[in-house]
Amino acid sequence: MSALGLIIALALPVALVLSGFVYYGRHQQKQQAQRLQAALIRSKADELKEALELLVIIDGHRELQMVVLERLQHLYRLSEDALPYESRNDQQEAEAAAGESSAGTTVESLRAKIEANGEVRPVLKSDREIRFAKQQFNRILKSLGAMARQKVISETTLAEYRRYLRLTLLEREVDTFVAQGDLAAERGDVVSAGGYYKAAKKLLIECDIQYPEKNERIRDLSHRSATLYSGGVVKEDKLSRALSKEAEPNMDAHGIPLDPNEKRKY
Repeated sequence: MSALGLIIALALPVALVLSGFVYYGRHQQKQQAQRLQAALIRSKADELKEALELLVIIDGHRELQMVVLERLQHLYRLSEDALPYESRNDQQEAEAAAGESSAGTTVESLRAKIEANGEVRPVLKSDREIRFAKQQFNRILKSLGAMARQKVISETTLAEYRRYLRLTLLEREVDTFVAQGDLAAERGDVVSAGGYYKAAKKLLIECDIQYPEKNERIRDLSHRSATLYSGGVVKEDKLSRALSKEAEPNMDAHGIPLDPNEKRKY
């Protein structure tokens, strides 16, 4: 065998092995990219699920909730389709091992809650929950915007839902501050109660959304604050006590000093 033939005989298997490694590496990279993409979509879907769960608790607009549920179902489907075929069973097994519900089970569970049309919680529990609700409503608005761009809903419908969600969040926030103010008033904490009423009134005044009950609510909060301060008990400070002592009479009805050691001024 010539030297050239020997080189080819040795190089060909090596080249085939290297080509196999390159192909395998690229295949692994592609699968890893697909898994990362699927995980990203799944994360967005889980965030939207959390937002929808809150919306079901604090609001009763079932039509809007069904639209968001449709978006959620679409995201879960995209997440599953983005996974490499051989990784889909692994994903399901991992969810089962962790005790997590599958995407289909999650969607159907939420659908049942929406259709049950349960009682709505009128106020949020705290300032922290108010911030949480704002974050969740923003996620819902982003999902609706994506649906409008994909022509799933119209721009008119998007505008209606956006206005409704903003108004709902405003009302829940105002109601929460009013409830906190009422609790503070019951405890006799006039300052805190007035602060909560003032915060609620400020939200209404600064909001650019106009609706029939807005001015009435502002007047009601003004009345609450006025009643609170007019009917509250003002604590007596040192200066008030001093003025009160100066106003006390130091002589009886006959002009005789109440203090026997005090000399008469005549």
